[in-house]
Amino acid sequence: MTSLLRSPIALVSGGILLSATLVGYLAIPAEASLPIHWGVDGTADAFWPRDRALALAPVAVAVLAALSLAVARFAPQAELQAGRHIAQVTLPGILALFAAIQAVIVLIGLGIDLPMTRVIAFSLGLLSIVVGNVLPKSQPNGLAGIRLPWTLSDAANWRATHRLAGLLMVCAGITLALLALAMSTGPALAAATIAAMLLPVAIATLYSYRLTRRN
Repeated sequence: MTSLLRSPIALVSGGILLSATLVGYLAIPAEASLPIHWGVDGTADAFWPRDRALALAPVAVAVLAALSLAVARFAPQAELQAGRHIAQVTLPGILALFAAIQAVIVLIGLGIDLPMTRVIAFSLGLLSIVVGNVLPKSQPNGLAGIRLPWTLSDAANWRATHRLAGLLMVCAGITLALLALAMSTGPALAAATIAAMLLPVAIATLYSYRLTRRN
């Protein structure tokens, strides 16, 4: 599990996060306020002082690393092995998302106006595509995947559920990435982002339940 944070993608993302943070502290005035939250219309609606705002992403990554260490230390090896395909892309992908957010915040602080909601939507679309591709490779485990009583107790149900979920996540991710490039920022893009993240899991969960009821 800890080796995942030393993968090439994680190392590059960590380097981008560190570089962006250093540039922010060196180039943005200490008295400046930076956006840390955006509304559904794409407008920043919450600001923190520079030091706190720039520390937010590194602290989140540190928490992610600590949780990964704890899981690697205490979780059964069989569980880790069964869910490793999902973890191999999810953890570095989350780190890359934090790096992208930090870079955009710094650019905004330097006077370059970028649509953060568009960046987040596009990044989540790519992450959904990558995770969707590996979901069918996972085995029943309590750490990663659609963990329901009937998927955990029935390997066939797990495989069928994750095949469908993976396909839906890839389709939703491609759609979201394209919408992020084509649509203007606003409530419609926010709704598309939420739908792309929730609908694949919701549909796969319903499908899984119907499978177990049928059996």
